[in-house]
Amino acid sequence: MRSFSLILAVATLVFLSTGPRSQSQDAQQSANPSKPVLKANTRLVVVDVVATDSAGHPVSGLEAQDFTVLEDGQPQNVSGFSFQQPGTRITEVALRLPPGVVSNVPQHKATSLNVVLLDTMNGDFAGHAAAQAALVRYLASAQLAQPLAIFVMGDKLTMLHDFSTDGQSLKSAAMRFKPPAPRGSTETVQTVATPFTNKGDFHTDDRKIESTLAQLHALARTLSRYPGRKNVIWLSEAFPLDLVPEAAVRDSVNLASVDWQSLGGTKGRKGPVSVPMAFDNLRDARTNHDFGELVQKLVDAMMGAQVALYPVDSAGLGKDDHLASLHTMSDMAYGTGGRAFYNRNDLEVSLRTSLEDGSTYYTLSYYPGNKQWDGKFRVISIKANRPGVTLRYRLGYYALDPDVAAKDELKKTVDDFGHALEMDAPSVSAVQFRATVAPPSEKTQGMVVVKFAIDPNTLRFENQDGLEHAAVTCAVWAYSGKGNPVRSEGTSNAAIKPDVFQQVMESIYPCQRTMSLKPGKYTLRLGVLDNISNQFGTTMSEITVP
Repeated sequence: MRSFSLILAVATLVFLSTGPRSQSQDAQQSANPSKPVLKANTRLVVVDVVATDSAGHPVSGLEAQDFTVLEDGQPQNVSGFSFQQPGTRITEVALRLPPGVVSNVPQHKATSLNVVLLDTMNGDFAGHAAAQAALVRYLASAQLAQPLAIFVMGDKLTMLHDFSTDGQSLKSAAMRFKPPAPRGSTETVQTVATPFTNKGDFHTDDRKIESTLAQLHALARTLSRYPGRKNVIWLSEAFPLDLVPEAAVRDSVNLASVDWQSLGGTKGRKGPVSVPMAFDNLRDARTNHDFGELVQKLVDAMMGAQVALYPVDSAGLGKDDHLASLHTMSDMAYGTGGRAFYNRNDLEVSLRTSLEDGSTYYTLSYYPGNKQWDGKFRVISIKANRPGVTLRYRLGYYALDPDVAAKDELKKTVDDFGHALEMDAPSVSAVQFRATVAPPSEKTQGMVVVKFAIDPNTLRFENQDGLEHAAVTCAVWAYSGKGNPVRSEGTSNAAIKPDVFQQVMESIYPCQRTMSLKPGKYTLRLGVLDNISNQFGTTMSEITVP
């Protein structure tokens, strides 16, 4: 990137920026920066397809014309097609940045991202501890070829470690975590870290179901800021919900490969069975609580984020049958294009298989021919014209109105941006930038100055009246370890002439924030929000104010 001085000299002719706010205004501002521009678009359905041969090996060399895509039995015109496969093993190489400069540019390239989700809310303490112990054992010897992050589902969704291929660093984070023990219990991680335990069926209730849906939705929203496929390995002892209607599973064309004998001896059955506690029956079996709207929003968010679920039953081979949970996790994996692992005590093997699966895949996209947005579930069916090829993909989506969804996106993006600037949030690189953090000096009149150098190729520009328009919000949140952060946020709007626009695209889009901080050590969360595309990027830095 070129220097700030060059681009600022050009930019002053064309950028209309908001003036700096006073410190009191910054301190009072909530997690609501300048509102993004509302953009309603025709819905684009994106589906990742894992193609394997009879031995389970990935199949390459397929072209767009080799696939037939149906929605509710009606052929769809494929408008986008790509093939993703891993190359040589990925290594993380630290960017050579000058002192005081940070960047959110990814240090690794990957065809997919993996998330291990430790579930400490559903099930019991023994299952939680067994899952954590298996994860630690796996990471002790893992050679990660794709970036992995660790999240925990508990009272709220928290991140233990950001995306990395450093197995030892991930292992240390997993070891430091302490699953919450039941009140009054004398059990410890060491005494129950075994899958051979006495399990029942569902150790959950309505409140936990609702919280599970909310946390999965938050995870999907977080992952939507990363490109490509995301594989979520959900380590749990009880799966309290199904994300796909029972009828849709029964009616789907491409049936899942499920070991039905292990699910209750239904030998010879060629499709999912109907058992109590699948999602369609939750409202009848419990308190008539209708989770339908929450499920619709979650499935929609997972579709947009390209998330595939890989449920792993941490209960292992228990003494008691929990058929309903196993059925639910099978349908859940099948409906999202993932795989389920259950009735086995080698959790490390399940982890390894889950992490390796889904790194080679095809991405197909289309605009649905049916424009009736009635909120009903639509079944997607994909066929390959090459014999002997098995396909796994998301089973479908809820036909939510794109205009309504676009209005909801306005508030969601503002909320997401605020959450992304919290201390325990992962770095995001949908909008990429470098930032120079300068401590107070006489030249800056005692203010901390943060200069953003944004990659313009990660922003969206709109051509109006012969000018290229952009709207970018830059934010700095300073944490001192106690109390709420000190905040500085502002929006710059650009109307760029064609000859200058080319220069901008070859250099940077600038943004600058200043803030007054008391003496001490601070962790800074830095963020850039593109108010046109509703995408953003974040990273962090450290500063000591003398």
